[in-house]
Amino acid sequence: MLMVFLQSVVCFFAFYGIIQMGINIYEWLHNSTYKRNDNVHIIITVKNQQNSIEGIIRSVLWKSLNNSHGGIVPNILVVDMGSTDETPDILKRLHIEYNFIEVTDSKSYAKILEKIINSVE
Repeated sequence: MLMVFLQSVVCFFAFYGIIQMGINIYEWLHNSTYKRNDNVHIIITVKNQQNSIEGIIRSVLWKSLNNSHGGIVPNILVVDMGSTDETPDILKRLHIEYNFIEVTDSKSYAKILEKIINSVE
């Protein structure tokens, strides 16, 4: 009788452990998505940076996602100051690829900056 009781206890804890492991895996998968933070804005101004702008933006994004605070997706505003090379085309492609990247010119920058400041207050 004692053996049956011990086997029942062991089976109970094994079953409980399997269920708990499943819950932990589900929570890890569910919470591992990166969070978007509308209060974080990164502004990058560029002019004729076709050779480096994509690397800069991806580096900023990577560092934001891998920070020690859990990783966030920042809002990135890229201000093109009148590039005459392929920079505008690269920025348009990145804007299509990542919906949190906004691209503007120097004339529209003041309006967007005012909008960002008002949203924070």
